[in-house]
Amino acid sequence: MRAGDYVIVIDGVWDSAMPDNRPDGLVLEVFGPETKFGLKAPDQATVLFSNGAMLKFHISQLEVISESR
Repeated sequence: MRAGDYVIVIDGVWDSAMPDNRPDGLVLEVFGPETKFGLKAPDQATVLFSNGAMLKFHISQLEVISESR
């Protein structure tokens, strides 16, 4: 998963800021926590939805519909 991918939030995961009946959006950023060695393990993504909401999800809660080139 990377920035620019088109994703859908999997069933059972919901946030009140997401638009009704539109659990799909564009990945703006993929990131992860810093490790003691300064490396990042990308396990989270910020998703932009059609209503302008930008929400953070764990990548296991997202399914890639279309990959960016």
